[in-house]
Amino acid sequence: MCGIAGILHTDGQPVMRNELEPMVSAMAHRGPDGDGIRIDGNVAIGHRRLSIIDPEGGRQPMRNEDGSIWITYNGEIYNFVELRKELEGRGHRFRTRSDTETVIHAYEEWGDDCVNSFRGMFAFGIVDHRKRRIFLARDHFGIKPLCYYRDGTCFAFSSELQAFRRLGGVRLDMDLQAIDQYLWLQYIPAPRSVFRQIRKLPAASRMSITFDGKVQGPEEYWKILFRSDHRRKAADSMAELDAILRDSVKAHLVSDVPFGAFLSGGVDSSAIVAYMAQVMDRPVKTFSIGFEEKEYDESPFAETAAKRWGTDHHLEIVKPDALGILPSLVRICGEPFGDSSAIPTYHVSRLARRHVPMVLSGDGGDETFAGYHSYLQWMKYLHTPPPPDPRPCWKKLLRPLVGAVFPKRYPPRQKPGSRVEEWLRLINYLPENRRHALWRTEYRSVARLPLDVLEEAYRNAKQFDGVNRVQYMDFKSYLPNCILAKVDAASMLTSLEVRTPLMDRKVFEFAATLPESFNIRQFEGAGWEGKLLLKKVMEKYYPREYLHRPKRGFSIPFHKWFAKENALHAQIRERLTGSGSTLFDYFEMGTVTSLIDESNTGAVWLLLFLEEWFRQNKTSA
Repeated sequence: MCGIAGILHTDGQPVMRNELEPMVSAMAHRGPDGDGIRIDGNVAIGHRRLSIIDPEGGRQPMRNEDGSIWITYNGEIYNFVELRKELEGRGHRFRTRSDTETVIHAYEEWGDDCVNSFRGMFAFGIVDHRKRRIFLARDHFGIKPLCYYRDGTCFAFSSELQAFRRLGGVRLDMDLQAIDQYLWLQYIPAPRSVFRQIRKLPAASRMSITFDGKVQGPEEYWKILFRSDHRRKAADSMAELDAILRDSVKAHLVSDVPFGAFLSGGVDSSAIVAYMAQVMDRPVKTFSIGFEEKEYDESPFAETAAKRWGTDHHLEIVKPDALGILPSLVRICGEPFGDSSAIPTYHVSRLARRHVPMVLSGDGGDETFAGYHSYLQWMKYLHTPPPPDPRPCWKKLLRPLVGAVFPKRYPPRQKPGSRVEEWLRLINYLPENRRHALWRTEYRSVARLPLDVLEEAYRNAKQFDGVNRVQYMDFKSYLPNCILAKVDAASMLTSLEVRTPLMDRKVFEFAATLPESFNIRQFEGAGWEGKLLLKKVMEKYYPREYLHRPKRGFSIPFHKWFAKENALHAQIRERLTGSGSTLFDYFEMGTVTSLIDESNTGAVWLLLFLEEWFRQNKTSA
């Protein structure tokens, strides 16, 4: 994979090499195979490269034939061969075999709408000297990151937040409401970032800025839509899904370098390995991590799948070194990020990178096929009858009339699933009262409802039924801002490219037509189960008991690592409550101490990550 950056001086002043070069150098881990910078007056772009396709011909920044268009690009376009043939038929001439050049010619042919033709993961910046502007775009699901900075005379963009700290003369002010959102969700949802001056381009979005500073966008170019087709038959849908997944995996294997696969032992990664093994002419290299704590260790299941397909399997046992990797994780994330599964993701990425520069993973399967525990809880909530109304009949009849006159004082009773707060209760890490108590008095106003981004997403989700509603919420926020951000950051820390065949337009567009009962269903005496159709397809390749066991998730045994009898506990307490802690500029010591004493390991990890981020980023609030 790669790192991209660019600078535009909207006042016409030339960009100096020593302005852009530090930003590019800050992302050397994203591209160890080379770098490049292109400066043209008041606009400049830079690139760090991890060579996957056309190692010799794909160097960047890359230009079109006459040098009027330049690109810095991060990603892979899996249908670039088909697009290239179409563009050649329209008169375009190619000098390389790289997908980067296909993006350039697609932009020449279709302009901003070129993104509608791409199947893949991407984030890029195009300098168009004809139109005198920069065009930015990010892929449909937000697999690849892109953020931008803007002040009076400078516009800059980058793959990583931390690169902007190398941009001289800029002011970065901390956004405390963004930090409160982090404490709530464990991530900061786009377009917000931890800095007021920096925004993250949302998934499936594009924008442009002219050389003199006029901004258009960001605008969404593709929408997440669920349209259940109740005419579908289960058997036909199984066959269709089987073919679509096979096609997606095959498309994601386009590469000029060796590759492998993450294999956790779960349904999603096991599915990817099954298809890889069937379409490849050599054993798949698979990579897993395990834990000494057996209740968290899924490595035996991964080994079962590896033996089933005869893979070249590699396993590493992860020890309790959370604090050791913490500074590096904080540095590459660039802002508070509390998903602790970044730790095992880093370890499995480091293991894989010793053998290959690229892997496939099963990320996105839970969102696409309704596999999360939270979805099961949501369905249970929707199907639980509300408690009986204890009011006398005359009050029940009178209430709507009084409510019509005094709607704020007497709002109508809400139906189950009608408010975003009901979903947030299932997914939040620190509820409002605990966040309120955590902040020092002078900052408590930041801990407030509503959470505007999720409020808007929920309003849009009301057009969908049941589980599709919360799937939409995850596609708009949790998936791009947490799951995919984690995979990108942890893998890029080791210079490994990760591709996600379940995060594919064709896969999603098929899955979005499935009736709810194909994915999630209530079983008598057994509660709810999700991801049903995918599991049924996988019964062709794995034993039924392997697929239908309880879901564990990719989690860390923090409750043992952070336990009071463990030596790590004393280090954590000193780090968070000692005299050198950075937390007490903003938080109450008593509340921090109580979270540690309660063994609230999720909250403790949020605070550990945040404390390290404060150490690395001395900014004004």
